[in-house]
Amino acid sequence: MGRLVIGYWDCPYCDTKGIRGDKSVCPNCGQRRGHVRFYLKGNAQNQELREKDTKDLEYVLQEKEKYVNRNPDWYCSFCETLNSDNAETCQGCGASRSQSDKNYFQMLEHLKELEQAQAQPVSAAPAKRSKLPLVLIAAALLIVGFFLFMNGKVTSGDYEISGVRWERSIQISQNRLYHETGWSVPPGASVTGQKSEIHHYDQVVDHYEDREVQRSRQVIDGYETYYTYTDLGNGMFDQVAHQRPIYKTEYYTVTEQRPVYVQVPRYQTKYQYDIWRWTPSRTADAEGDDQFPYWPETNLQSDEREEERTEAYFVDILNTKKNETARYRVSPTDWTLLVPGSPVYITTNRFGADPCISDENGIPLVQLNNY
Repeated sequence: MGRLVIGYWDCPYCDTKGIRGDKSVCPNCGQRRGHVRFYLKGNAQNQELREKDTKDLEYVLQEKEKYVNRNPDWYCSFCETLNSDNAETCQGCGASRSQSDKNYFQMLEHLKELEQAQAQPVSAAPAKRSKLPLVLIAAALLIVGFFLFMNGKVTSGDYEISGVRWERSIQISQNRLYHETGWSVPPGASVTGQKSEIHHYDQVVDHYEDREVQRSRQVIDGYETYYTYTDLGNGMFDQVAHQRPIYKTEYYTVTEQRPVYVQVPRYQTKYQYDIWRWTPSRTADAEGDDQFPYWPETNLQSDEREEERTEAYFVDILNTKKNETARYRVSPTDWTLLVPGSPVYITTNRFGADPCISDENGIPLVQLNNY
């Protein structure tokens, strides 16, 4: 047990604050204390305090501490008054203590349970529906409708095919001799020479040397006293003193052996070799503004060969209303169906994007890709 500290309580009837814990009656309204919670002066949460923070606490005189009953008050089940553990009858209504079964702490737990039960959500009558959600729904529908309209399709017959074009290309490679060096010989190469060269360096410990290194550590610099408090449930608190160390950082120097490294070269055999490689050298190209595409003559030399073949097909679409022509790339299959001079329908979205050749109802027939 430690020192006895006088606690305080607030009157729930007249809201008088800071009534001393050794007083069982409110000095303002005369009501006896009942549903109250004891606390320390300037320390409502009753947490730990350092010694310099205890100056506002009031202590029971040491010569009187031995006469103070440290048991909690008992709680009258009839008039809800807190009574000293020394009293056998309620100071509020005179009821016998034997007819009550709760003390101060049990009373607080009971009140806590009641507060939690009252805090449970209660079903309420339906609130009047706000008009705001309807406004938001209407605005959302307008926005969706706008985007659907803007992304709708537009079909026009003011177009005709004004021309076609094709391009074909064949990549040609030449077998060339290369003179190279390396740490290994690739398949098919012929070695023409070799010699030992530095491949890399390894770090190797050469010796050790002493070096002074600064270190730090936490050491005890002293002790501080702090106090914890236990609510006795009778207007008093039991103060218990504790001590804990105070640390400071101490710096010191030590001598350590550190390795010193040197770079040691490592040698390997490096080869010189000749190797033949197929290398892109030129292209054979053909193009035309008709519908008779062909592959160009390659006229291969003895050290050449054909590689990848590529082809592209285009169509020119004339806007007869604006007298403007645009070129588009199309698939080889679709290109063979397009006849210059033929009128066509063009369908786009309302922004003029994603054009395609369609029928008069906007059903896509040929996809047009920008050139």
